[in-house]
Amino acid sequence: MNQPKQRFVYIDLLRGWAVLVMIEVHVVNAFLLPEVREAAWFPIVNFINGLVAPSFLFVSGYAFVLVAQRKWDEYLRGTPVLWKQIGRMLQILAVGYALHIPVFSFSALSQLPWEGWSMFLNVDVLHAIAVSLLVLLGLVLVIRDRKRFLPGMTVLALAVIYGTPYVYDRNIDHLLPVPLANYFTAAHGSLFPLLPWMGFVLCGGVTAQLTVVWKERLGDRKMFFSILMAGMLFIGIPLLMDFIPYSFLPAHEYGRANPGFFFIRLGIVLMLLSVLWFWEQRYRSGNSMVSVVGSESLVAYAGHLLVIYGEFFNNRSANVLIGQTRTITEVIGMTIVLIAATIAVSYVWHRIKNWSMFYARVLMMSILIVVLIFFFIQ
Repeated sequence: MNQPKQRFVYIDLLRGWAVLVMIEVHVVNAFLLPEVREAAWFPIVNFINGLVAPSFLFVSGYAFVLVAQRKWDEYLRGTPVLWKQIGRMLQILAVGYALHIPVFSFSALSQLPWEGWSMFLNVDVLHAIAVSLLVLLGLVLVIRDRKRFLPGMTVLALAVIYGTPYVYDRNIDHLLPVPLANYFTAAHGSLFPLLPWMGFVLCGGVTAQLTVVWKERLGDRKMFFSILMAGMLFIGIPLLMDFIPYSFLPAHEYGRANPGFFFIRLGIVLMLLSVLWFWEQRYRSGNSMVSVVGSESLVAYAGHLLVIYGEFFNNRSANVLIGQTRTITEVIGMTIVLIAATIAVSYVWHRIKNWSMFYARVLMMSILIVVLIFFFIQ
């Protein structure tokens, strides 16, 4: 039997809560009546929901850098550990594209016109995570020096954050083909272009690297208290700067491309990270359902999306069949059911992996083969 790997539980908690709230976001977006969205309280819900993706992206970069500190020399030597890490990132990218397949049928795809591939080519959160982690890994291999890694990440993060208003919704088809342009701009419908979303992954990496440095000087408790205070500053300073009438940035959409709004969301994520660390120190919630979902976040993420958007009902999905026709009470009930199902699947998969990674891989490959068979024959 395989022994479970040691994990940073507060990271799993942050990732787990992000996934569970993400389920609520997708259920609301798919099924809630449009008139409910006009209520005075709904913008508050929208703002809270808007913290899910930053948390998910941030924790990906944070976890990567903590792991990279242990495996730094193996990455630089090009050992199998490096290629295994690259394989995991490419797996995330492959899942991202698989979830965007416009028609689940090989014969139908072969007849699909170019316009029908637009959804497949759009960049979603898994694409952004995978490519951002590949960029971080590339920085490790290029910079090679641990001391220079932190300033390298910081400079790149600032370039992404402050470059976003210049690029976010611009058409750059004259510079790059559409499949690549979608990684940099939302002009063709990408929900998570690298600008600004890679900034959260990079800031997660910067925070993790700082914790490595600060841990020896401050100790864990003072270090995470400092992160909490830094989060408050990231929230307060942009709010104060909004009162300044002058801006050197070009015209842009505040909610998606504004650097100040980016730092406000980053500040909240930093506070959540530190609060969950203190929570874990007190309650030792390593075996909680939330931490299990966090440790199996890719399965949880893909699974709930397939339930809502998978075209399993005569080539139609649940969000098409039901539509935005449900009341608040009904949406709450649907959310609770889907969260419970996600927790159950994550728990079972987690137990199988801890019992035997060999049988977990066999099960995963078996499911993949069945899916591919259906894909090619229907």
